[in-house]
Amino acid sequence: MKFRIIILYQLLAFYLNRDHKKSNEKLKVLQEKRFKKLKRHLELSGFYSRMNIRNKELHEFPIINKEIFMKNFDTINTVGLKLTDANSLAALAEERRDFSETLNSITVGLSTGTSGNKGVFLASERERAMWIAAILHRVIGLSFRKRTVAFFLRANSRLYESSGSALLKFNYFDLLKPVGESFQHLISLKADILVAQPSVLLMLAKLYEDNNIKPGFKKVISIAEILEKQDEIYLQEIFGLKIGEVYQATEGFIGFRCSKGRIHLNTDFLIIEKDYVDRESGRYNPVITDLYRRSQPVVRYRLDDILVDGDDCDCGISLPVIDRIEGRNDDIIRLPDNRNMLVDIFPDYLRRAVALASDEIRYYTICQTGIKTLEVYFECYNIANSDIVSSSILAGIENLLSKYNIKDCRVLFRASNIMETGVKLRRIRNEYN
Repeated sequence: MKFRIIILYQLLAFYLNRDHKKSNEKLKVLQEKRFKKLKRHLELSGFYSRMNIRNKELHEFPIINKEIFMKNFDTINTVGLKLTDANSLAALAEERRDFSETLNSITVGLSTGTSGNKGVFLASERERAMWIAAILHRVIGLSFRKRTVAFFLRANSRLYESSGSALLKFNYFDLLKPVGESFQHLISLKADILVAQPSVLLMLAKLYEDNNIKPGFKKVISIAEILEKQDEIYLQEIFGLKIGEVYQATEGFIGFRCSKGRIHLNTDFLIIEKDYVDRESGRYNPVITDLYRRSQPVVRYRLDDILVDGDDCDCGISLPVIDRIEGRNDDIIRLPDNRNMLVDIFPDYLRRAVALASDEIRYYTICQTGIKTLEVYFECYNIANSDIVSSSILAGIENLLSKYNIKDCRVLFRASNIMETGVKLRRIRNEYN
């Protein structure tokens, strides 16, 4: 009961303070005020306390990444937890598929991310309540009608389970189980809200379509992976509604899709600096500072995600907008041109080349497997058109590469797509560089 009161308090604060409606100037003042409070708490972190941080501005703090974050896990967190203990608990939970245990009342979560590198995150009761309130406020919405949520996850967590109440019941679906088996349970559950990563949503949509069953969800929310436009169109057609989206990482709840379909960044409780990958096109890596995380502070943490600057949105929310989440630094394709100089090709250019190649394409992946080799896998709606579609894809990719003076890249077509269960989908990926 106490925990749910904390959620209610945080939720009321979101609605009453209306920080997401404040002007840029007021948001900046709010960020500065909250960062001063965060700095006082950072004195409890051995990693930061030795840096004489009291008089430091944010830009004077070191930028860290996942490797540094995990290497200094024991000294960054302020609750005295050791990485060995957290890893042991996470490994035991994975083995038993029981994720309810905590360490000193701290929830321990495990994330593999899109890179496949393991990360461990901590969340106190207050931080869990804050996350739940933010998701309710910006994604799920308030309702006094009882609702059931079907949540597809690789690993369940108290972070998700504890948000349940008399009005909102969460049902966890384990991604390690066959989707077909989960589908039967999903039908019988008659859930109001479906939450899953796009690759799972696509599989479920195909099952609904093949079985001629009309889904009855009131909301469908995409998480964890990039929701591509062609997938979104298909999902909207099958589910009969607009697809919501959450931009969530191990490092926090970063953004959400508004009623106009634009992704806003939560800069009322995050400071997001832009480390530009390509300033001209507006592509950057976000450097995150979470103003509310205390148990495991996240300060100037650079994500490998590539975001693209967006224009203002007229939905009434003043939080900044990104045009899209394009992929990761690791997903940039690098090929030698005719001068043998490596050229960076951003994932979105390849996506467009494939999208324009044919309307018959239902699913595809492109992977760089050699210095001059791309491997393509695709599925089309009519298998009889496969040869025509493959020729169109090849022409589209070659036309794109010619603009970069890349002439001798081999484009190979795979007969099968290998995707490990529970691992996030990356349509464009670089396994060579």
